[in-house]
Amino acid sequence: MLLRGIYAIVEPDRHPGALRSYVSALLAGGIRLFQVRAKPGPDPAALQTVCAAVHAEGGIVLVNDDPDGAFAADGIHLGQEDLAALDPAALRSRLGGRIIGLSCGTPAEARAVPAVLRPDYLGVGPIFTTASKADAGGPIGVNGVRAVARATALPVAAIGGIGRADLGRVRESGAVMAAMISSLAGAADPAAEARACIAAWNAR
Repeated sequence: MLLRGIYAIVEPDRHPGALRSYVSALLAGGIRLFQVRAKPGPDPAALQTVCAAVHAEGGIVLVNDDPDGAFAADGIHLGQEDLAALDPAALRSRLGGRIIGLSCGTPAEARAVPAVLRPDYLGVGPIFTTASKADAGGPIGVNGVRAVARATALPVAAIGGIGRADLGRVRESGAVMAAMISSLAGAADPAAEARACIAAWNAR
């Protein structure tokens, strides 16, 4: 399972008419783990576009907050508010072996994850200040992510305001994935930026 390294979060509205080329550029740069994020859920055509490109390269696509969309992808990422509105056992039963990720911002939330949900990883943050999610809350920093990582046996994806220069600090937090949005979407050459981020992540 490719739950490691650079985790690209793709917001289709940022790439009108160029979604396929953007995703293809990230794939060319070596990224294989993607999340499609849109409210109230990605357009089915956009999700299909991302899945077709990523699956052709052996990658993974998760969809944010959309249990129906998860069947077109490889799984789902949920927030705490989504978890509160769902029956965790029923969701896991419905999704079968598909991947489930869950956002947690504190050690207490990590310890309170329902065992019946059987999540595959936790998304933790925001590690740094972010403008990509209006309701993300204040940054918890490297120490905050580290505290959550120590409270769970699940792999952790750090998220929130992560740029290439931050990747060393993100690794120090205990996260095994770095979820990136704006630093990839805003790059003049997304393929080159993806390659550079992977190199920075893998540097010792």
